[in-house]
Amino acid sequence: MNKKGKRAAGVIVIIVFLIALAALYSYVYIVPSVTGALTPTAIAQYGEMQTLNPARCIVFRTEKVVTAEQSGNTGYYVEEGRKTRLGVKIADIYPSDGSAKGYFMETTGTVSYWCDGMEEAFSPDTPETITLDSFPSQEEGAEPPAEPESVRTSTKQEGDPLYKIITGDVWYMALCIDSQYMDRYSMGARIEVEFDHGIVDASITRMTQYEDCWVVIAETNRYYEDSARLRYCDVTIITEDNNGLIIPTSARAMQEQEDGSMLEGVYVKTIRDDYVFRRIQVLAEDEATGETLITEDSFYEPDENGEPVLVATVDVYDEVLRDAQGLSDVTISEGEEPEEEEIVFEWEKQKEEPQPEADKPEEPQETVEQPEEGE
Repeated sequence: MNKKGKRAAGVIVIIVFLIALAALYSYVYIVPSVTGALTPTAIAQYGEMQTLNPARCIVFRTEKVVTAEQSGNTGYYVEEGRKTRLGVKIADIYPSDGSAKGYFMETTGTVSYWCDGMEEAFSPDTPETITLDSFPSQEEGAEPPAEPESVRTSTKQEGDPLYKIITGDVWYMALCIDSQYMDRYSMGARIEVEFDHGIVDASITRMTQYEDCWVVIAETNRYYEDSARLRYCDVTIITEDNNGLIIPTSARAMQEQEDGSMLEGVYVKTIRDDYVFRRIQVLAEDEATGETLITEDSFYEPDENGEPVLVATVDVYDEVLRDAQGLSDVTISEGEEPEEEEIVFEWEKQKEEPQPEADKPEEPQETVEQPEEGE
């Protein structure tokens, strides 16, 4: 075979390989997803769902900036973020002429070298000073706020920030939240605030309403490594973290009762291949994925007298009708789902069947002597 023939054969082999690879990918990934979407039912499975929303955040603490009293070369002795006792030396400044000056902790606290000049503007002692105007403008072309910078440099000029002391373990967050999410918040409620590198628990201490948003103040004593270098940031707030059963949101349906009231539920497939209506209790909904988290097995609700009543609902691995709008294509059972027939094995039947009584010995029959003739 000449070179052209070998080259053409090689190209054909590569093309066949690529076609086979694409077919395998379709079989493994595409076909199951398409067939799953076309399946009329969905299996209720265990899952977790969080209720969350975005927010703009201002981080503030009780902090004091220590400035250099003279110019010169600097020497530092404490690492960033280290909690330090009263009287510990933090730095020395060596002037070009004259004696060095040492700087010591004025109180027990955390040492940080990240400063932005806003340390006095945001103080936990006066949280009412933090308003909607405290947040950076979101208008196009607005100047962004100054970011904290490290002041741990080898030389200092008189008046330059040298370091800052953060007192206390509690730190604070001012959160600007859109009004559409405020039904999830209340005074004293616990929330989780997600930063770029971690999540911290916090409690709400103040809420102030504005035209289209709220400013919420939250406090925490949770350790977060980057908290000392944060000022303005975007965060995600988690208000609920629930566990239950995940079903498609499209499976939810409303059923009218005899008294005219409407109850929410889903249609569960029975062993007879028809569907019965089951009440549900919604815990959370994810609009992005089109999924809903519901309570498993049962839940309580008050009756007309305010007494709790147990309501049976969907159980794990139940099949629910995926599209509740397509009820015309399925058979709806008005009654309860029939109980499954109990299977009894032959060896169990033998145990249950009464055994025949053992043969009893025949009782001897009494012989009556007949009188002889002539007697």
